[in-house]
Amino acid sequence: MSESDRISSYMLGLMQQYKVLRGKNKDSGPRPFWDVVVITTLDEAQRMAFQLQIDEKHRRNELPLDLPILIITDPPGIRIGNGGSTLIALTYLEKEYGDKLSNKKVLLIHAGGWSQRMPSASALGKIFSALPHGQPIYQMLDFKLALYWPFVSKMEPGVLLTCADDFLVFDLGKDSDWSFPANGFTALAHPSPMAVGRTHGVYVLANPDILDKQKPVVIAECLEVLQKPSDERMRNRGAILSGKKHVFAGGIELDGDVVYTDSCFYFGSDVVKKLIDLKKELGSTEHEIDAYGDFMQAVGLRASSDYIHLTSNISQVTPGLLQTRQQVFDHLKGTDIHLLILNASKFIHIGTTKEYIYHLCHDKQFQSQMAFSKDVFNLWTEVHTAKRPKVDARDGCVMHSVLPSTSTVSSSAVIEYCHFDVRLVTGDNTITSNCQYLSDMSKHCTEVITIPEDCFLHTVPISVDGVTKYVTVFFHVDNDLKKSVSIDKVRDIPFLTMTLQRFCDLLGWKVDDLSKEQNGAKINLWMLKLFPALESMTTSFHQSLSMLQTTLTQADGPRPAVCSSPLYAMADLLRMKDVSAMLRYRHDLFEMIETGVKIC
Repeated sequence: MSESDRISSYMLGLMQQYKVLRGKNKDSGPRPFWDVVVITTLDEAQRMAFQLQIDEKHRRNELPLDLPILIITDPPGIRIGNGGSTLIALTYLEKEYGDKLSNKKVLLIHAGGWSQRMPSASALGKIFSALPHGQPIYQMLDFKLALYWPFVSKMEPGVLLTCADDFLVFDLGKDSDWSFPANGFTALAHPSPMAVGRTHGVYVLANPDILDKQKPVVIAECLEVLQKPSDERMRNRGAILSGKKHVFAGGIELDGDVVYTDSCFYFGSDVVKKLIDLKKELGSTEHEIDAYGDFMQAVGLRASSDYIHLTSNISQVTPGLLQTRQQVFDHLKGTDIHLLILNASKFIHIGTTKEYIYHLCHDKQFQSQMAFSKDVFNLWTEVHTAKRPKVDARDGCVMHSVLPSTSTVSSSAVIEYCHFDVRLVTGDNTITSNCQYLSDMSKHCTEVITIPEDCFLHTVPISVDGVTKYVTVFFHVDNDLKKSVSIDKVRDIPFLTMTLQRFCDLLGWKVDDLSKEQNGAKINLWMLKLFPALESMTTSFHQSLSMLQTTLTQADGPRPAVCSSPLYAMADLLRMKDVSAMLRYRHDLFEMIETGVKIC
């Protein structure tokens, strides 16, 4: 059996087991489930958005009935990183459960953040991202609960820490004679090419020569953890398994030198206590701490505090940061770290627009392993033509949408939460999310809507003086919304396929009007006021699509009729988002699709 077949078979069995658990008591399945699930959020607004979605999933019986899901918010102010969020969460759990915490098995999911690399997840959170599986569709939270379930019975009380924008596909094989060591950290490790190691955590094994690569699961000791190391550093520190070709359990084959890279990690009750004590010593959390960069680099027989001076991955270097990182190191130094090597596994990140398109449209092996489909929980309507077959394997990925059956979806397009009553044609390499076009609501009725290639469109409802309005944002899928430049260079920021200055010239805008409210020395696409707010989803979508199509042609001449509405930035939308309106729209789609399915 091939690698894909073995992992697919294991994953399919796991998802089928979890499907039965939804809407039932959490321990009614074949093995114990989590005692508590914790989801961390960036701020109070995000916490409320998460809670509304959790409540909706409970109403639909999409979660185990008696599973405690706690949503814990970062304190206001500076970003504290997922390490800071971990300290906040553990302190909360201690207050909530007291001494009983030492008997709990906790799944901790870090889901806070702005999702700047995947803006369609910004308003409602990437932990609730749609994925093409199930009827109705599963979200990332469903997969997190299902995928890590097999590890619960292998753990002593403690915490398994993971993030909200990645997958783990694996086969644990038939040998069940293993378990997580009770004390210290135990990190899951996956065989990977060196290129993956450059952008991840890399583990240096204590005894790589005696490692059995044919066993699906191996417990090993770790000398140190390298974070996003260069090839030279991986080689010098002994992290590389050299060779022209490596064959691992499950039929996984990798050419060239390989390393073991990170994903999630577990820590026992002893580490829980150490981290709670660390939080008490630190007092308020005022600096960015990374659970991977700060916690994991502090442990291992060869760990040193040299890393605390490397701040290239810190979003804001605050006064006192180095002292805080030193305190983290001092608290954790000497703590055990073990590796749970999953030789038949792959770690897959899905937190960017390009990754989302690739894995949902092109990565057939991953789609097979996760039992993903291309046409999931949709209603295809007739528009004066014979109804065509639903999306086939040659088409892109369509989820939770109502579309005319005459629509043409590119093989590299993703559509989610959309409602169109005229024919939709998508270009290659596109994401269309939460968009609506109803012909009876538009003053510019058209017979076909065409999404330009390489484009991202997403509609967000916002509250303006108590009134709900709609903003449809658009970007090129290669645009970097996080890359900042000095204010004096704002005109040269790449936007779509041109500079911001060229974009404004084509629309008759002034660049300074888009950034005049910014007080800082730096600015990026996330902060620029580029998008108008309109009265309905249809008019908002039509306006933004007209602006997008006109500027992409870069034709000098008649300009589109741009409305006089105030313009908003992505940063504004997160502050002003109308979560209730967004969820109502998606609920209405749900009801339409459910009704359509029942009629058929």
